[in-house]
Amino acid sequence: MDFLKILKSFEDFVYEALIWLVLLPKTLWRIVRRPRQMVTYVQAEQDREGDDRYGDAISPPLLLILCVLVAHVLDLALRKQAAPAMGTLAGALLKSEENLLLYRTMAFGIWSLAGAVWYLRHSRQPIHRLNLRNPFYEQCYLVAPFALAVSISTSLALVGGVLSAVGVGLFLLALLWFCIAEWHWVRERAALGKVHAAVVAGGLVLVGLLANTGLGYVLRHL
Repeated sequence: MDFLKILKSFEDFVYEALIWLVLLPKTLWRIVRRPRQMVTYVQAEQDREGDDRYGDAISPPLLLILCVLVAHVLDLALRKQAAPAMGTLAGALLKSEENLLLYRTMAFGIWSLAGAVWYLRHSRQPIHRLNLRNPFYEQCYLVAPFALAVSISTSLALVGGVLSAVGVGLFLLALLWFCIAEWHWVRERAALGKVHAAVVAGGLVLVGLLANTGLGYVLRHL
């Protein structure tokens, strides 16, 4: 009986994993082309009951995790990984691939959390896990393609040569797209004017950049 349950669980996992091969690029393409519509899609799916949520897409947190995983695999293929300096906090925490993937996911998740917390503060809602879920999920959809592009651009930049220039260009393009997507999200979520929304969106992007830079500095020097 236990063996049959294991087989059933394995069957479900294989099916889901293979479905991801179709839904991952489809979901990313929909987000890149129409980020505002995908935010509305999240709002509609979160209001639905049952297990059929996100039936034609990948759920936002899972999409972010998969984007980080795909970027990590590409990074391994592009260049030889340098081990973190021994004796540092980074060397202790990131010595395994699992810890590194978790760190990268959490690092990009900072943008999602920053946007969700800002919205709750702006709308004067209490910061509670139930209130955070919807704006956090919306932000995960916007952060996921940004995370994939930035991770790939970093790997290309570290390879050197022509690929380094390609990496820088990809990073700038991803940053521009993310800033515009955040601007639209802030405007529509908080009903702000164009200039005010641009200031807030720029602040949210900057918060994520500073948080990741500061965390990276601490890990490398402790």
